[in-house]
Amino acid sequence: MIRLLGSLLIATTAVLVLAASPCGAADGEEYTLDQSNWQKAEGLLPDPVLKRLKAGDYTFRVVPLDAQKFRENYSSKFWAASESNEGKYELDADTCGLKDKTTGQMPTFVFGEPFPRIDPKDPQAACKIAWNFQLANWMGEGQGATFTLNGIDRNGEFKRIKTWLHSNTYLGRHSGPTENPENLRATTLSHALEPQDVEGVNILTQVVNDWHAQDNIWAYVPSTRRVRRVNAAQRSDPIAGLDIFGDDLNCYAGKVEYYKWKLVGEGEILAPLVGPYAFKQTATSSPTRFDVNIPYLRGAYETPGAKGAPWQVTENLVLAKRPVYIVEGQSNDPYYNFGKVVMYFDKEMFRIYWKMVHNRAGEYFYTAMCSYHFSKSDDGQFSATTPDMVMGVNDKTDRAALGGRYQGQFIERKFDPGYFSLRKLSHLSD
Repeated sequence: MIRLLGSLLIATTAVLVLAASPCGAADGEEYTLDQSNWQKAEGLLPDPVLKRLKAGDYTFRVVPLDAQKFRENYSSKFWAASESNEGKYELDADTCGLKDKTTGQMPTFVFGEPFPRIDPKDPQAACKIAWNFQLANWMGEGQGATFTLNGIDRNGEFKRIKTWLHSNTYLGRHSGPTENPENLRATTLSHALEPQDVEGVNILTQVVNDWHAQDNIWAYVPSTRRVRRVNAAQRSDPIAGLDIFGDDLNCYAGKVEYYKWKLVGEGEILAPLVGPYAFKQTATSSPTRFDVNIPYLRGAYETPGAKGAPWQVTENLVLAKRPVYIVEGQSNDPYYNFGKVVMYFDKEMFRIYWKMVHNRAGEYFYTAMCSYHFSKSDDGQFSATTPDMVMGVNDKTDRAALGGRYQGQFIERKFDPGYFSLRKLSHLSD
């Protein structure tokens, strides 16, 4: 149980983008998408999701999107930095690692998209898309939230886990380089709150800023009062018997170098969003900490009289049409349980909205829907993009899990340097 829980908690929040940009005001009208008009979603949802929509499992609220306003969910500072990155970076051919053209090495700091223009004909296009995704993840600097993982079948909820996750980034920060003696890209610290059999399990993850290095991951188990190392491949393990995986955070939680990437198409998708425009970052008593209030994504299993699949979200989630790159990723690690993974990346914001997972035998079995919210400072010079929820659906077992759905988070722009440490890991449960 502890090992499986760890596979989600170790997932790097890496928690935390400029192809041709759509512009102009929102067009179309809001409508309800369900079994009665499922044809409207043909070509706009992954096939397994469309099949469930047609069968009556899902009802979605589809909204028009003001493309320029949606672009402004990211700060003007981020977009300016992205433009200035044009021509500065290339890729290491063997690892897909990001390379500074001047030094020939992995850069010690990057802010903004390293590849603001993607040429679909470029054989390295998919890897560049993945790096744009990763750098956008890190713009929010430090973040944290308390959330639940809910296992759900046709009879309702069968398991609930509550935990918190705090993260900090070293690359991609709005405020520029920060002290980074261990040469990291990002780090996370997590603490399990309930149920009793996992309470007090703590996980520390360090993403090393190196093309070849594996993540450093340690778990503290209160029953033994010891810290032990954990294998990063556990991100592909199911979490404590739930239909959700560590690599579902952001729809991909590993290093870019862990996958072989291939661009297989372009199109449009109905993107799951919360907002969909940026929430306010509210000042607190600390000059470096800000709170963000987020509406709760209520599940059908929590909604009296709701029809369809019990795991669908009935409140505060919208779908909006977005242009996407369709990318295949496959792990280089023989101990990683997934085979081919098909992901839908926003062409401008570089969020992954959906992914379809195959096992190592090549059989499809699982779809994850990954929703996001955005937040922004009052002056518009700082922004964060944050994974809000994962709805993971196992189409082999007809079960699902919901992860996230928190009602508040914090932004911390200056964590104490000793917070993400083995010493802190060992004492969280004191």
